[in-house]
Amino acid sequence: MVEKLYDWMMRQAESKNAVKVLLFVSFIESSFFPLPPDPVLAIVVAKNKNKAMCYATMCALASVIGGFLGYYIGYAFFELIGSKILVFYGQMDKFESMVKTLNDWAFWIICAKGLTPIPYKIVTIASGFAKIDLMTFTVASMICRTTRFLALAWIFQKFGSMILEFLEKHKKLTIFLIVATVILGFVAVKFAIK
Repeated sequence: MVEKLYDWMMRQAESKNAVKVLLFVSFIESSFFPLPPDPVLAIVVAKNKNKAMCYATMCALASVIGGFLGYYIGYAFFELIGSKILVFYGQMDKFESMVKTLNDWAFWIICAKGLTPIPYKIVTIASGFAKIDLMTFTVASMICRTTRFLALAWIFQKFGSMILEFLEKHKKLTIFLIVATVILGFVAVKFAIK
């Protein structure tokens, strides 16, 4: 399934709809989608380096808006949708600890986890469930997601052609690295909230 999703993302990133796909993937990744928008951002930036920071800002904005969907899922539809997403990602058993940690350190937890490969959707759903102040959630999300995607865009701007060449030559390894990063993110969440 992950390989099919990855193939779809990469095909779309090569199409005339690449920017729309970047925004769409950035939006849904913040609430339920398993893959990060990073490979799409890499392609879009590598093909138009002079707009790298613009694409990163758009990606960050879409991610923050998608975070509101994740927040709302946790706030209003936790039993119906949010709990199923957490079960799918194997995070349900640590959810109570995550919510307690968020209640104590919301701004810093959101900032830290939004910068890392830790799946942001877990943070957004937990923030909604914990009813974290929406202004705190918004400011922390804007800071971490903008910083993350601007840094990635800078890297893709400098090394984009090498990254694209690697992605094309080593598709299976790239998928493995993305999945491994997501899994490591989940493992980090488990250890961080113990």
